[in-house]
Amino acid sequence: MSATQNLASALARHHEVEIVALRKVRDESYFPLDERVRVRALTDLRENSHRYDGEDPLAHEFPLRYPYGANEKTPVVSRLAERRLLEFFAETDADAIVSSNPRITTMLAEAPGTFLRIAQEHSMPRIYAENVRKPLFEAYRKLDAITVLSPEEHASLSKLVPYVRDRINVMPNCIPDPGGPRSDGSSKVVVTAGVLKKHKNFHGLVDAFETVVRRHPDWKLRIYGDGADRGALQRRIHDKDLYNHVQLMGPAFPVTAEFGKGAIFVLPSLREPFGNVTVEAMTRGLPVVSMDCDHGPRNILTPGTDGILVPNGDNAAMAEAIVELIEDDERRLAMGEAAARTAERFSEEPSAERFGAILEHAALRRRLPGTADAEVLDGGDVRITLRGVAADQVTGDLELVCRDVRGRREPVRLPVVAGAALIGHRDVLGEGHWEIGVASPKGPEKRLDAEHLDVTRMVSRRPAPSGSGLEVLLPHKDDRGRLLVRSQVRALHGEVLVVRVDGEAVVVEGELWGAEAPDGAAAPVVEGVNRADAERTLTVPLTVTEGTRFRFELPLSTLVDAHHEDEEIWDLRIRLDEERTAGLGMFATDILEPYKVFKYPRPVRPGRRTRASAPAPRRPLLGALRKRTEPAEPPRTEIRPYFTVTAQFAVKTVTV
Repeated sequence: MSATQNLASALARHHEVEIVALRKVRDESYFPLDERVRVRALTDLRENSHRYDGEDPLAHEFPLRYPYGANEKTPVVSRLAERRLLEFFAETDADAIVSSNPRITTMLAEAPGTFLRIAQEHSMPRIYAENVRKPLFEAYRKLDAITVLSPEEHASLSKLVPYVRDRINVMPNCIPDPGGPRSDGSSKVVVTAGVLKKHKNFHGLVDAFETVVRRHPDWKLRIYGDGADRGALQRRIHDKDLYNHVQLMGPAFPVTAEFGKGAIFVLPSLREPFGNVTVEAMTRGLPVVSMDCDHGPRNILTPGTDGILVPNGDNAAMAEAIVELIEDDERRLAMGEAAARTAERFSEEPSAERFGAILEHAALRRRLPGTADAEVLDGGDVRITLRGVAADQVTGDLELVCRDVRGRREPVRLPVVAGAALIGHRDVLGEGHWEIGVASPKGPEKRLDAEHLDVTRMVSRRPAPSGSGLEVLLPHKDDRGRLLVRSQVRALHGEVLVVRVDGEAVVVEGELWGAEAPDGAAAPVVEGVNRADAERTLTVPLTVTEGTRFRFELPLSTLVDAHHEDEEIWDLRIRLDEERTAGLGMFATDILEPYKVFKYPRPVRPGRRTRASAPAPRRPLLGALRKRTEPAEPPRTEIRPYFTVTAQFAVKTVTV
């Protein structure tokens, strides 16, 4: 909550700011708040208050839309608070509403009104309970911006919820300098603070400090905070005879006043969303020794300048880093001065500027068009026509942005002219699926939904084989309606046109892209490569006519003879000569997923026993009567020609 109040105080210098709380249970807040910030509590649960809501029956009922856990026996947020929150959304004249609670975010996403909707994530959404995470990720789709604490969390959330990565922003917590005495670096005290929980690794710090005490017995460690591990931590201190060197100080408000008494701050955490306490210690002029956990510290510290990062979980390295600063007074003092300068990056004014830029970015992004039409043109290019383009944007510098969904290639940016952009089918997009969005010259970007797709030319004027290879674009939409373009690029490719399955063979006809059949002595063939064992192959002749048309027959008997396991897959390819091979697939078509459309007969032929199906040899029993057994049913092999999910052609053989 301190981060929310800090940012509210910072923004109050330039904006009208109001904090809306669902519940009020205390007379005074733990954390200071600028007097310009208004505070509104939607329910008052203080029994001494004349506004006490505890007698309202709805104050004890579970909410209908606010997510809660299945194990909650009493509602922390009541139906009454939920109802008043919905009323606030409906009546407010705010320009922007910022939710700092993931459960409130799910309700904010559905609220009426024209205000900007912003979600602040102060933790790591991937660790939220399923009942919170699932509705939250759906709610993200209706937000204007989402803020996270670190670049690592930006990457993590973008991967978890890729359809909103164009509106995720990094916004570190606002940590103002509270004032008061700074450390002069002369005390022989190491300080730390946090909730006493396992992932905070205070046990590891105690172990590390045992090493420190052996070499510098005049130094002490103070641990501020409370939590479930307090008792176990105290026992560990006693077991290691450190009770004169390590003290559990309990909670302190504000803890920064205590940091000024120290000479070194240590963050032993194994996991941190950010690390407010680290910046708070740096405001007091303390150098930092920190675990290099996944988030936070590496984005706060400049190793070697204002602190030392040690490998995550390496308590011995943490001990050595503390000793290093203890034994080098000059370095310790210089790092403390640098730490105070670093902390200024997270103070009120820089934080207000960062968040103000996010609000401006979100407002600009909202004005961008959100839908588009896509049409495949003669020759294979794709025209993207934006819908709802503002008049001042038609002549502006809008760009079409194509992003590889797997992030393997750099984005491709194309100019928008008169509300439309052209994606050339050659030498523009590489292999893969590309998300299509639009961006303004000031930076905001928005993914586009597909309004209308016209791919009729892929059928009526089907792409013809080219000697320069296959490059085919196919616009389509995902299950959320977002516009994508599939780009297939092959220097050599065998496009499957017809597959027939008769009583003797699987017969395939198609077209060769990228080359004609060689004129030399080497005859082209089709190879089947076993997916589990590339050393096992089968080969059949390939017939090429008219330079690019091809045909081959894959005898069922050949597949049966090659079948050794219960189930095997044979990926097919054309070998033109010793150096050139071409995969087989279906790409020059309007059908995005051939495996869902093309289903072929599955002939069954007598086979031989596979390794997996062969019966174990029977051991003779001496003196036992031999029973006559019926002969085992001969095995059979089923042949299954099919297209894979990537539209490649293959054959599966299965023992049935």
